Amino acid sequence: MAHTSASLRQLLDDLGIGYQHFTHPAVFTTADVELLPERLPGVDTKNLFLRDEKRRRYVLVCVRAATRVDLKQLGKVLDMKGLTFGSPEDMQAMVGIAPGSVCLFSLANDREQRVEGFIDASIEQDAEMQNHPLVNTETVVLRVADMLTFCGHVQHPLMQIAIPERG
Repeated sequence: MAHTSASLRQLLDDLGIGYQHFTHPAVFTTADVELLPERLPGVDTKNLFLRDEKRRRYVLVCVRAATRVDLKQLGKVLDMKGLTFGSPEDMQAMVGIAPGSVCLFSLANDREQRVEGFIDASIEQDAEMQNHPLVNTETVVLRVADMLTFCGHVQHPLMQIAIPERG
């Protein structure tokens, strides 16, 4: 059974991970976040659900919201040919969420461990970061180190890598 925002926050509580929880109007893009009346604490992030050209390998990549990711170079870094965005159907089937709600927390729904998680190394472990708790009408702010702990707990250890940016 897939996690919900409430069960996810309960799991964070059970793990002793501190966080702040915010509700807000739905946001689908990083531009939508700019329209919110309240500025949230922590690093604003965006998450990309990606796949290789043969649909054999899937990754979820978390970067700073302003980062313009160079998918061709990232494909080389990850040794993935033809790196492109995964389909909404694959996203729903693998991590139990719809477009607009992509988040690192969704790795908890990948029981078959088909999706690898990556986070941009420029986001320091002691920094606070923003991520949706499986829905785009809420944001959870927690330390990056705690996100790493959470993902390890759900059998999806995050790899920290330098994410290549477009010029």
